[in-house]
Amino acid sequence: MKPIINLCIFILTVALLSGCENNRRNAEQIVRKVKVESVQLADTFQIKTFSGRVREAAEVNLSFRVAGPIANIAVKEGDYLHAGQLVAQMDTRDYEVQLQVAQAQYEQVKAEAERVIELHRRQSVSSSDYEKAVAGLRMVESQLNHARNQLNDTRLTAPVSGYIHKINFSPKELIDAGMPLGTLLDVSEFHVEADIPASLLLNRGDITDITGIIPIACEETIPLRLLSISPRAGQNQLYRMLMGADMKAQKRLAAGMDMKIHITLRQNDEPCVCIPLSALFKRDGKTCVWVYDADAQLVNLREVTTDRLIGDGRILITHGLQQGEQVVVAGVSLLTDQEKVEPIKPVSETNVGGLL
Repeated sequence: MKPIINLCIFILTVALLSGCENNRRNAEQIVRKVKVESVQLADTFQIKTFSGRVREAAEVNLSFRVAGPIANIAVKEGDYLHAGQLVAQMDTRDYEVQLQVAQAQYEQVKAEAERVIELHRRQSVSSSDYEKAVAGLRMVESQLNHARNQLNDTRLTAPVSGYIHKINFSPKELIDAGMPLGTLLDVSEFHVEADIPASLLLNRGDITDITGIIPIACEETIPLRLLSISPRAGQNQLYRMLMGADMKAQKRLAAGMDMKIHITLRQNDEPCVCIPLSALFKRDGKTCVWVYDADAQLVNLREVTTDRLIGDGRILITHGLQQGEQVVVAGVSLLTDQEKVEPIKPVSETNVGGLL
């Protein structure tokens, strides 16, 4: 009986050892599938897109230089005016009377001054009387010119060509000097404004080109030039950039029109390579990647030197990689050096979602 028991124990032991050996061999035969991506040459330039709006060159307040009742307003909102065209007329009654008084004073003082000047020429009056007469003549002459100017200022004309944006008064109303009767949009030149982040403000020296795209004009493209950037951020923590439009494109623009702004930035003076940020990991305090050897089907640990992020989840590599090499971009924390792996085949562009 005992030999039979020993034989059973021996058979069970052999079976268990065989199972462990098979499990070890199966574990050794497991090959991880990894996602790899080729090291690419980074773009030397980067294009950033912002929303912009077309605006007039200036908004001019139309104001009388004198006070009084408005006799007539010759324009209405939306009218186009040429420079020098009449906008409004003030009641001239008080200023006509003021001019008549100044004219009478001038004629009286002029006659007296001419008599004193003639006597002084004959040396019949003193020099002090002569100087008083000349000074009095100059004073009334200035008062006469002032009265004429005030009468002329009862006519309000357009200082520049443009469109009447708003009228704030009606005829017969009193208006004070300097109070805006209305506003005029100066459309002699159009500007484009856009809000940009602080990162672009600090790198404004790297801007090489600015282009505007008009969505409502079949994506027509027009060149823009940088005029200024506000040194202080608004409430949205963005900085206002002002751009000028090409003169040939002025006729195709209108105030308030939306526009897409493409700003081209110089990124690198020398060519650099870039990889996805997910390919990086830390090993012994060093930044590393797994480089895939297609011939040996192994991954090799390699230290790299990084620069800065360039968008789309990619980062510049200044040392350690060359264009065309392949790096693992997913599951990097599970690999070991010289481990055998199998790259995942890329999904066909026609196989949307990888369902086929």
